[in-house]
Amino acid sequence: MSQQHPPSLSKLFYGWIIALCCTLITLTNGGIFFTFGIFFKPVAFDLGWSRSEFAINYGVMLAAYAPGAYFTGKLADRFSPRKVMLVAAILVGLGYFGCSRAQDLPGMVLSYTVMGLGLGSTLGLPTATIQRWFLKLRGTMLGIVNAGMGVGGFIFAPLSNSLIDRYGWREAYLTIGLVFAAVLALSACFLIAEPRTKHLSPYGYEPGLSHDSHSLGSVDTPTSLSQVFRHPVLWVITGLYIVSFMPSFFISTHLVPYITDRSVSAASAAQGVGLMAATSAAGRLIMNWVAGKIGWIRSLVLCYIVAALSVVSLLIINTEVSFYLFAVAYGISWGSTISLLGGTVAYFFGLAALSEIMGFVLGVATLVGCAIPWVAGVVFDRTNTYIPALVLAAAFYLGAGVLSWSLKSRAK
Repeated sequence: MSQQHPPSLSKLFYGWIIALCCTLITLTNGGIFFTFGIFFKPVAFDLGWSRSEFAINYGVMLAAYAPGAYFTGKLADRFSPRKVMLVAAILVGLGYFGCSRAQDLPGMVLSYTVMGLGLGSTLGLPTATIQRWFLKLRGTMLGIVNAGMGVGGFIFAPLSNSLIDRYGWREAYLTIGLVFAAVLALSACFLIAEPRTKHLSPYGYEPGLSHDSHSLGSVDTPTSLSQVFRHPVLWVITGLYIVSFMPSFFISTHLVPYITDRSVSAASAAQGVGLMAATSAAGRLIMNWVAGKIGWIRSLVLCYIVAALSVVSLLIINTEVSFYLFAVAYGISWGSTISLLGGTVAYFFGLAALSEIMGFVLGVATLVGCAIPWVAGVVFDRTNTYIPALVLAAAFYLGAGVLSWSLKSRAK
């Protein structure tokens, strides 16, 4: 067995490079999700589609994301995450290229399906990888990596709107698709699954000191999904992801069409989405620190309550200022739940099979919720209002708060 060494103060710990790569990967994830709504009205208007028809694309992207998340996590645990991420870069690039050339709905649907397959590896894989490289500062590093999603939305939401205004939606798709593919490919080149591959120990590991099995992985922690498949906590957490994702999918798809219907300009809507993304990044950093003080579960409950109240406030928002206030409150609360949920999975099940478990949980939740954008579009097409969807979204967030509190007894 090869000897592992703690990080040396005389040279750069490779984990910092891993942190940068993982953050760039989640930046791409956020960029893709946050920009979908920016393309909604320009593409639908140009090609004569209803809102439910264009929303199908988000649904199929999510449906492809689900198996992509599971299988890439499974493959990354057994093989190199570098190869998995290189394939993801190719799929994302091809998907955006197809969107830029689509002439009909089937062509656009196929393109988003390909994109979704690549997108599946851009959250669970980096979330699992960063936790293997850090003992000390793990919560902070997890928050930083997940903050990449917010940074991606902050950069690419207004950028996409600007590109659409100047060059049209086809060139905008092509441009940001090339950028995303390049970022994923470059990150993949430096990605390594765990420290022992480079004969290192996780950051903060000290020989001779006792480290909990959740941190390092031991004979007591699961090494595959099958070992925890019947564990009640796995299904509580999976249910929590489901009720968290369903309202967030609706918001991601229909927020920009909704707010522009209420007399907010497309440019201001894009800026608001960017602000929401930026505050979600800040929220992930802040709430990971808060979780270290009051616990993961209390932090989750708090964030879900604020998210529910924020969604309710959309019913009365009709100015740019009020929309920006919503963006801040919702961005902080919703963004924090993504990072906190990832930390909760690691807390209960350790690190040995984290990529596979994360992939399964993310995949199931995404697959269950992928029809929500289309359903919300159908409801709007028939009623010309988003009010029922907004009320239901708030109810889901409150339900998530209740479900997350039920984990308290399990944690004890």
